[in-house]
Amino acid sequence: MMLLTVFSFIAIDTWSNVELLGYSVLAGSVVAIALSSQRWLLWYLFGGMAYWLGVEAIQSTLATRPLLSELSEWHRYVVAMGISWLPLTVWVLYRALRYEDVSQSVQQQRKLEAARYIEHTPVYDDDYQPRFY
Repeated sequence: MMLLTVFSFIAIDTWSNVELLGYSVLAGSVVAIALSSQRWLLWYLFGGMAYWLGVEAIQSTLATRPLLSELSEWHRYVVAMGISWLPLTVWVLYRALRYEDVSQSVQQQRKLEAARYIEHTPVYDDDYQPRFY
């Protein structure tokens, strides 16, 4: 009876036995993962839920816009997911362009270092002092 009071906001009293079993298995598996050494998997679970809440927020914002409210709900979800991927796309492009610049400078530095050394010459540190003169 206490469960009916605690969970009254989700109408647990109308659940069938199969629904109770399903939600119990779900809750049990989340607890089992939390107690295991694989608890990092819960971060993926919570991250996915947070991402989808963001998509839902974007979709509901699109639904309030006059021009986009004429779209079907499915199309608004597609647009919302596209908008949610924009920061990832910008980050990947930034990293790709930055990596190209870094790799060019690394290649130039390697060419300079290679030109500095003559073949068959030992390579020493800058502070090397020979023992025998």
